[in-house]
Order: sequence, then structure tokens, then C-alpha cells
Amino acid sequence: MGVLAENLAILGLQWGDEGKGKLVDLLSGRFRNVVRFQGGNNAGHTVVVDGVSIALHQVPSGALHEGCFLGVGSGVVLNLEVFLQELDRLAKRGFDLSGRLLISDKAHIILPHHIALDKWREGGLNKIGTTGRGIGPAYEMKAARMGVRMGDLLHPDTLRERISHGHAEVAQLLGPGAGLASVEDTARDLLAIAQPLLPLIGDIQDHLWSAWRRGESILFEGAQATLLDIDHGTYPYVTSSNCSIGGLFTGTGLPPKALSHVLGVAKAYTTRVGAGPMPSELLDATGDRIRDLGREFGTTTGRPRRCGWFDAVITGHACRVNGVDGLGLMKLDVLDGFDQVGLVVGYRDGEGRVGTRIPSCIQDWNDLKPEIKYFKGWSTPTRGIQDPARLPAEARAYLDALTESVDTPIAYLSTGPDRVEGYVEPGSFLANLL
Repeated sequence: MGVLAENLAILGLQWGDEGKGKLVDLLSGRFRNVVRFQGGNNAGHTVVVDGVSIALHQVPSGALHEGCFLGVGSGVVLNLEVFLQELDRLAKRGFDLSGRLLISDKAHIILPHHIALDKWREGGLNKIGTTGRGIGPAYEMKAARMGVRMGDLLHPDTLRERISHGHAEVAQLLGPGAGLASVEDTARDLLAIAQPLLPLIGDIQDHLWSAWRRGESILFEGAQATLLDIDHGTYPYVTSSNCSIGGLFTGTGLPPKALSHVLGVAKAYTTRVGAGPMPSELLDATGDRIRDLGREFGTTTGRPRRCGWFDAVITGHACRVNGVDGLGLMKLDVLDGFDQVGLVVGYRDGEGRVGTRIPSCIQDWNDLKPEIKYFKGWSTPTRGIQDPARLPAEARAYLDALTESVDTPIAYLSTGPDRVEGYVEPGSFLANLL
């Protein structure tokens, strides 16, 4: 297959963990550049190749294709130690990234006092279910102009001063018993860890701009998902970056006209990790069955995910926010064998009214109950199907109702974790693109 000339964004439409990594891996071989534009090592993409699972947290999923140039954008926050460990694991698996990886000099670094602050907060009254990896505090100090960026590593004489501002605030907040390393030790350790990465630091905006002007194709890889977006998600139970379409442009420096298409990724059901509203959640044997069959445990943390029926309210909201051209619908096979399959088509409030609006305030979620439409399940397995004509009639009826409820067509249907399990929907924008 040849290289594409158009640019594509792959974004999550639920609360993350939708299977974006599989689609990025599946498509990235057709693109010259694959870019991660936001998030930290709280995100995890799992790619299955020939039955072998590979988990990627900060390195773009295009790493598995030799022809892809990999970019880490300015909207990302990096834990350098974790990043190096991931590069080492990939090297041991035979994936050499030499000469095809560039890290933005504007990307911020997660420091030990960020992690300490994150864990301190998660142990108190303001716990919201973060992974405790320092991502939120790193973004917080970025906004407060106290962050340390990758480019600062190239100026070691001023690194201590850059670190000291945020370090002092955390030390004052946590008190003398926090056990923070000194600013001097933090700077020394950071420079030692960063040495192998120094040649990889550069101007990713200029690289992408030049690539775009030359007509090279770019795949933009989103982390987390729209309902975790700090502006458009279920605030305050969200991540600390813009993981919807706006974050792509601020996290790369490219203009909106550089983007050709948006592929929005959702599971055929709904999951969520951590606290926060989830009207579709099934707190019964059905929810447990979905979790077990779908292996719904976090790639990064191993935490069990909350499971429920497909929520068309949140997914339709995400399709509108991102201007989605087509759905990448994942894990249909997990629903094989259920007597009936549910679809959340609206929320019923305390006065009995059914609506499809996403509340902006957390208090407004409290009285909402899911309005569920049920469909007959299918006994014929969908696992591994590569031809839409082979789908059971009951599965097709469910999918037709799902796409109508979010007003967005399916572009790709996944019927299993491996690369070959699934198909591009004929007539979709993705079929025309490929």
C-alpha cells in the first residue's frame, strides 16, 4: 500500500481506553509522520501484533512501522525516566527509532515534586482518581509559568533556576516532612537521566510545518479522550490537557487547515477509570461480564474499568466537539453471546424528562438516569470478521441504531484485538482515503 497524502487525527470519544492504539498502528504505516500532541504517561495504548501485546505510553504508536517519523509535540508532558524505559523495551523487541524520533523543545518535563504533589492530593479530600504520576501538577506549573521544558535541558547553567520556582511552592505546601529531593539534586539527576535524549530535542513545529508544505502525510495520535478533556469533559473528573481537537493545534503549532479528516474512536460499549459521573455504568453481573470478556483493566495502572452499555449521549457530544468524519468502533466481539444489548439514547432527569445534553456542572449529573433501548443479542460470533456481509443481522441492527443515535457513520469496525481482526466500512471516508 502506498503512502497517503492527507492528514488524519485519531481521537477518543469516550473516557479513554477505546482502542486508539490499534487504529494508529493499523494506519500509521500509510503515513510519513505520526505525532503525539498531548498527555503524559498516564495514557497507554496497547497494540497486538501476531498475538503479542505491546504497551506504549509516551512513544507514538507509529514506532512499530519503520517508515514512520515520530514526533512528540509541545502539548505533551514527559517523564524522562519512563520514556527511556519504553525506548529500551522497544529496542529489545527489535524496533529501532534511531533517526526517526523528535521531541519538542517546548514539551514540559514531569519532575519529582510534581509526582509528590499529585500523590499528596490523591490522599486527601480532593481525590479525583488520577494515576498519581504528576501529570496534572506538570500542566498546572506550565500554566503558572513555572514549568521546565525539554529545551531547558540544553541550557544546564540555568536549569536549577527553572526548577526552583515550582519546587519552592510544592515544598511550602507539603511541609518539611515531604522528603523532597533538593533543587540541586533534582537538577543533577535530571541532567544525568536526560543525556541520551538530548540529541532528540528540537523544533517539532518547524518539522511538521515543513513536512506539511512538502505534502508529507501526518497522523495525529490523541491520548485519553473527549470526556476527559479539561474544557469539554466531565469536569472536574478530567485529565489536565485538551484531548479533543483543539489540543491538536496547540500541541503541534499547526493550523486547522493542516487537518484533512478526523477518525473518532469508541468502544461498542462504554468504560471509565477513576471517579466521576457515568450514567451508563452497570453495577451488576452484566457489567462484570463485559469487564472480564473485554479485559477491561488499565494499560498503565491495571485498575479495573467501570463498564456499561454504549452511551450515545457522551459519544454524540464528542462527535460534535471534534467534527468527526467517521467512527472507529472497537470491541464489537465482546458483546457476542449476550441475550440483549443496551444502547443509552438519553438521560432522564429527576422530573422524568429525557434529554441528550451533557451537564456542565458536576451537581447536575446526580439525578440523571440512563434511558436505555435494548436490542436482541446475537449468537453467531463476530470475532475476527473482516467482511460486513458476515455480520449477524442482530449485530447490524444494533450498529445501525448506534450510528443513528450519534449521527456519525462507522468508518472502521474492530472485531478483535489483532491487526487483522476488523474491516474498513465500504463507502466510508476511510475507505476513500485508503
